[in-house]
Amino acid sequence: MPERRILLVRHGIAEDFPSSGRDFDRALTGEGRHRVERAARGLDTLEVRPDVLLSSPLVRARQTAEILGKALDVDVRTWDALACGVDHEALSAELDERHPGGTVVLVGHEPDMGELLSFWLARDPRRVAVHFRKGAVACVTAGGRLAESAALLEWMLTQGQLGRIARG
Repeated sequence: MPERRILLVRHGIAEDFPSSGRDFDRALTGEGRHRVERAARGLDTLEVRPDVLLSSPLVRARQTAEILGKALDVDVRTWDALACGVDHEALSAELDERHPGGTVVLVGHEPDMGELLSFWLARDPRRVAVHFRKGAVACVTAGGRLAESAALLEWMLTQGQLGRIARG
């Protein structure tokens, strides 16, 4: 299996109480959009060139993914497996099957992103205590199947750090 790069992204700052009252519908705030746009420019400066960008179906994650997709010139696909309550093993196996190489960006939620990163690094979703701040991004590389072997953490940056890296 070829080496691949996977970026885990937590959605940006979202409203606390949507008019519908449903968590699913929480949208990014104006500040949330602005910060994600700056972070996306930082990823572009770092020359992140994804082959695929997959997003949770929840509004705040989809909006984050759309901003990233525009900045990184990649189409966004919604993936229900990234909705709140990720099944780490099933998601890893499906990712291995569908995207065995290249660069993949996953946009989701906490605690799912932190637990998924821990699962990939230590084969246990709770062994490595990781908290993704809103808009944070972690990059891992994996030479084998995520469902069977550990990945390597290349870097993890906050949304603010990515914004400071951004050109322009």
